[in-house]
Amino acid sequence: MTMDKRLRWFDEGAPKLRQVLERLGLDNVLPAGQDFYACPCCLVAYPREAVSAGLLTIEDVPPKSVGGRPLLLTCKRCNNTAGADFDSHAATRADAEDFMCDRVTGRPLPVTSHVDGIPLRGAAQWTESGVQIFGIPKQNDPKVQAAHFEALDAYVESGNPRPNHSFTIHTRFDETRARISWIRAAYLAAFAALGWSYIFRGVMEPYRKQLQQPDMSVVPTYILRDSNAPSEEHRVLLVDHPDELRCVAVVMGENTVFLPSIFRPMTCDELADAFASKRAEGDRLSVSLDGKRVPWPRWATYFLD
Repeated sequence: MTMDKRLRWFDEGAPKLRQVLERLGLDNVLPAGQDFYACPCCLVAYPREAVSAGLLTIEDVPPKSVGGRPLLLTCKRCNNTAGADFDSHAATRADAEDFMCDRVTGRPLPVTSHVDGIPLRGAAQWTESGVQIFGIPKQNDPKVQAAHFEALDAYVESGNPRPNHSFTIHTRFDETRARISWIRAAYLAAFAALGWSYIFRGVMEPYRKQLQQPDMSVVPTYILRDSNAPSEEHRVLLVDHPDELRCVAVVMGENTVFLPSIFRPMTCDELADAFASKRAEGDRLSVSLDGKRVPWPRWATYFLD
């Protein structure tokens, strides 16, 4: 079934790619008489045989680790490197934020618990009855672990409602790379909804450059976050009002990424400056955005092609 889906997505995207290239006067870029599909992240073109060879892979948008689902094809290299370079950071950040917001996710995080200063290394997670902390024996000295539980038992027996207990959650992620993961997901969702015609525009080149150069600062990483937004909300809005904020707004749960508009697009820097001018105290966006809603694609639909 997976192979059938990959071939179907290839067969749907390849004719659209050639059609757009011909419209742009670039019909000689690809050899005639053969179908090609270009990875939207790096624009390297692959023949149909690349699907069975595993060089074109199914991409989850957003990443599966933050609730995404299969949407389109990207090349194996871009898919794999994004997981390590960006998506792992977004997943770790999301897990840490869920824990801080007392959300029950079933995903424990590494923790060090202290009772009277005696440490216990282990994991912690929120449950319906509160936070649950459990030790991992191989991470602890047996004598120190025993002393930790003895001190904890002493508090239980005494009935002291305020034990000398604290814990530290250990997470490590790069905030910028986590944000680029969401920008990458928005770029791919916009491609799936709007097509090759959208990502071939010059204003989209910096986004691809950023994905290929994770250690460089190429595009601004401003993302609007709304912690009250339902996690299942996914939509694309072609913003045309106010005109100075015209853009493609890609909503993925609590994260909204603003990409260049279809008409009279601003560069990524101009777009970031435009939104910065509207931010109020606390980084809140004090403006109402209106425009045409584009259905969240279940697969690549190439609306503009």
